[in-house]
Amino acid sequence: MTPEPAPTNHGPKLPIVGLVLSVVGLCFPPLLLASFGIGAYSYLRAKKEADWKPRLQLTQMTMAVSGAGLAIFLGMGVPQWKRFTLRSKQMACRTGLASLYAQQLELKKSNNRFTTHIAELPSPPASDLQLFRLAGTGPLTGADAVGVPSRSPGIDEALPSLVRAEIGLKGECPACQLTMLCAAQIDADATVDVWTISTIERTGNTGERIPAGTPWLEVDDLTQ
Repeated sequence: MTPEPAPTNHGPKLPIVGLVLSVVGLCFPPLLLASFGIGAYSYLRAKKEADWKPRLQLTQMTMAVSGAGLAIFLGMGVPQWKRFTLRSKQMACRTGLASLYAQQLELKKSNNRFTTHIAELPSPPASDLQLFRLAGTGPLTGADAVGVPSRSPGIDEALPSLVRAEIGLKGECPACQLTMLCAAQIDADATVDVWTISTIERTGNTGERIPAGTPWLEVDDLTQ
């Protein structure tokens, strides 16, 4: 009886696992890093060891698929991540204005008035890249300061005149109203991000109802 031929050694299974992971990784991107690593490891072994050499082409395919997938997802993800980080900077103005609003309400409750002097509030915002104004005009430093200056120059000068005209006290207290402002330079253009908050209900430029105490984005630096 003629003996059966010994099975041919087609190489180890790890490169096959790597190729499968690279294909699956096109739907689940974290696997692409693992599959690319497996492909690179297997490729180096296939170049040096005879047992791995039959899998050389397979390892090249694994690295090609994983590399292309990583390039695609990085190309899509990096701009989105950058936009997310820029949007997160806008939250500093929202948070700061909400805090100022709460402090103004407490002052009105105890003294029947609002204030445009930042030093009269118990917890003025710690300005980093944001400019806060409690009045449209007036100094940002000193005893009569009406706001907190930003460390980024040029923001106060870039405020739209129509928005600036809304800022500050209107009417005689206790029957008075107050609108405050926060601005920041989010990107590198001449436009600045501008938010306002008011003690009265307002109407937006396109007819939106803006409830009292709601921070409102007057100028979006990321779109203008």
